[in-house]
This record gives sequence, structure tokens and C-alpha cells, in this order.
Amino acid sequence: MKGCTLIILVSALCHALTTAAPQQVTKEPIAIVSYNNEIRPEGGYQWSYETANGIKADEIGTLVKSNDPENGEVIEAEGGYSYTGPEGVPVNIRYIATANGGFVATGDAIPVAPPIPEAIQRALDYLATLPSTTEGRGRR
Repeated sequence: MKGCTLIILVSALCHALTTAAPQQVTKEPIAIVSYNNEIRPEGGYQWSYETANGIKADEIGTLVKSNDPENGEVIEAEGGYSYTGPEGVPVNIRYIATANGGFVATGDAIPVAPPIPEAIQRALDYLATLPSTTEGRGRR
């Protein structure tokens, strides 16, 4: 009987603690300082916005003729965004998206590959001078 009473008491205490805990903190909505959205008759577009907490974003889309006859026309986009990160460091990203080049982003927050070590680069340069392994080989 004591064990049953203890279980009920612990369950009631856990329930009281979890319901008394603060729920999700609600924050004030961030005001939109500026907003622009323009759709052009030729199929392009342009949009941008800025919020009161310093977030900015923009993009321009242009309708261009595709190199692929099945697609006809495609949209190429160029834009970017910026904000202040949690550590207080500004983050600025720019990007371009084309049918030929794909999506390419640049900015101070995007990692950059380290340079290729000199010895490895020399080996790669040497390998590039050798004939292809598929050249000059036939079936025997």
C-alpha cells in the first residue's frame, strides 16, 4: 500500500511540475521595414525585403532562352541575403542560379576549401602529362 501511495504522490508531483513549467516563449513579431515584389510582363521578377532586426534579402529573376530545346525558356536568378548571426557577426551571402552554371553562392559564411598542398599539386600536374589509360589499348 505504501508503494502505491508513493507512486501516486510522485506522479502527481511530476504532473504539477510539468504543467507549471513555462510554455513556449512568445516573441513580438519582427516588423517588415520594406517590401517590394514586382512581376514583369516578359516573365522576369524582382523582390526584396528588410526587417526591423536587420535581415535583408533580394532576388532578380530573368527569363532567358534555354540551351535545351525541350525547355524553351528558363529563369535565371541572382540575389542574396544578410543577417547578424547569433555571435553578433554579420553574414552576407550572394548567389546566382543559371541553367548552365547551376547554383553558386558566395559569402563570408560559406566555407572555402584549403589550398592543395604543393606535393599533391605536383603529382596531379605530372599525372596530367601522362597518356590516358584508355588510349592505345585494344583487346588482346
